[in-house]
Amino acid sequence: MLSRVAKTMLALVGLLATSACSVIGSAAAPEPEYAVVRAQAPFEIRDYGELVVVKTDMDDGSRAAFGRLFDYISGENQGAREIAMTAPVLNTGAAEGTEIAMTAPVLQSREGGREMVFILTDEFTLQTAPLPSDPKVTLDTIASRRVAVVRYAGSMTDRAAAEEAKLRAWIVGEGLQPTGPAEVAGYNPPWTLPAYRRNEVLIPIAFD
Repeated sequence: MLSRVAKTMLALVGLLATSACSVIGSAAAPEPEYAVVRAQAPFEIRDYGELVVVKTDMDDGSRAAFGRLFDYISGENQGAREIAMTAPVLNTGAAEGTEIAMTAPVLQSREGGREMVFILTDEFTLQTAPLPSDPKVTLDTIASRRVAVVRYAGSMTDRAAAEEAKLRAWIVGEGLQPTGPAEVAGYNPPWTLPAYRRNEVLIPIAFD
């Protein structure tokens, strides 16, 4: 079995081969589909359909949480089917499990229990997604929802609190009703230049 270091190196090779422009801002992975209800830069209101996700808690830090989810999409799961890869290519050659394409964004909750979430590609349902091998990793769904979003560049974490405050002020000014905690979304690989990174804070809101 390949070590996590070997898996990471193979993943980076795949990323460089399939998203060479990501240094200046190209997204490194496909995104879930959504409909834009309202756009008022840097804010948007979007409608998302149900999403199938794999998640883990961040009690032992974001690096460990990311590692567990990365291991899952790299084949540490109970899947047995061949699954078509999309960028980034995460091909470790592991035979014991199914490799799964990673999508952007990676979500982190801003309130309550801290979790990191990878959104699976839309070919999966909760019933067809391979079961995780690690008991700290679980499959779940995010129900169809409407979210208010603010987009920003630079450091995802350093600016998250300020951007969340900005988004909440906009929500109040627009007469919208929050229905859940804020999430932070990052869309680019870590070597992307800060000025070209796409980050977002998302807050679920009530449908009109």
